Amino acid sequence: MALANNGHSRMDATADQGALVLPLRVTRFAEGFYVTRAENAYREMLGGRVVSIDGQPIDQVLHQLDTLRGGVEDFRRANDATYIVVQDLLYGLGIATDPKASTWTVVLADGRTVTRRLDAYSMHEGDGIPKGGRWLSPEPNKGAEQAWSAYHPQSAELPETWQDVDNPFRLFPATNSCAQVVSLQSIGDVGSHRIAPFLAATEATLRANPPCAVILDLRGDGGGDYTNTWHFTHVLPNLLAPGGRIVVLTNAETFSAAITTAAFAKDAGGDRVTIVGEPVGDRLSFFSEGNKACLPNLKVCVYPQTAKHDYQHPCDNWRECFWLNWFYPVRVKSLQPDIVVPLRFEDWNMGRDAAYETARELAMHPGRKM
Repeated sequence: MALANNGHSRMDATADQGALVLPLRVTRFAEGFYVTRAENAYREMLGGRVVSIDGQPIDQVLHQLDTLRGGVEDFRRANDATYIVVQDLLYGLGIATDPKASTWTVVLADGRTVTRRLDAYSMHEGDGIPKGGRWLSPEPNKGAEQAWSAYHPQSAELPETWQDVDNPFRLFPATNSCAQVVSLQSIGDVGSHRIAPFLAATEATLRANPPCAVILDLRGDGGGDYTNTWHFTHVLPNLLAPGGRIVVLTNAETFSAAITTAAFAKDAGGDRVTIVGEPVGDRLSFFSEGNKACLPNLKVCVYPQTAKHDYQHPCDNWRECFWLNWFYPVRVKSLQPDIVVPLRFEDWNMGRDAAYETARELAMHPGRKM
């Protein structure tokens, strides 16, 4: 799957149950991978930057983990935040020497070095491993990590963008700003949360009180069904006050239909749209809409992809191109950030969402150069 070099072509990181995983969770920052969740027995490692696993330097470990997924470099590196805690993968790649444990070394913020042997545990059916971005909030998780310890940033308050983190659809006013924030963590329904009613209500709210700007936060949004956002993104420029702008926040976990949604917004809004943050998680030409094949006993699945999307160039080969794109066309030159703002541990630890702060500044002072 990884050799296809297509981000959507993939294999499950773990079996349905019984996979051996480590009692830590990590988050990727510009400075490296940091421990942001841990079973209570390993809480002394919280906030530590990972420097080695079983004596192998972290750069060497990540280089090996990168081979497990295709696509662009930043997307593969973002997926490493999941792969790195799967003991079966560490052992299979020859990083760990023991199939049931590995030894990690981290460096804490005060400079102290902590080295611990981590004993893996067997996942239960339905556990899953949330994406690394979930741990930007210390709010309790509903999954297996609920009883674990969380690393709390030094700041007493989290930015509003990292609050209510398990709510996939949010509309709220930006602090000290005339802008409204539309946060989408999915482009499809999530449990009891329905995206269509949310977007309809959001449209009505914005139409009744047009804001000076809308900050469309698509960071961490792994996609879904882009037909859900076609109408909203195309009507959005008409929901703003005169001279209003749209700021789209993206990162390497902005993927699939979330990329399409960002492209919709930019295509519809033109020069009124500014992209802030980190590059999206795929090229503008990729294959998706494929099949699923699972091993009957281990319950590990692979996902080959067969339909081509191309958001830069015409795609008119009916045998290859995804047919639905004919009814929801989009064409953009690029989705590279106009203003690159990396996620830094130093900022996060001080309670700052630097990309969001940049977006708020743009909303209040649209002519200012950042």
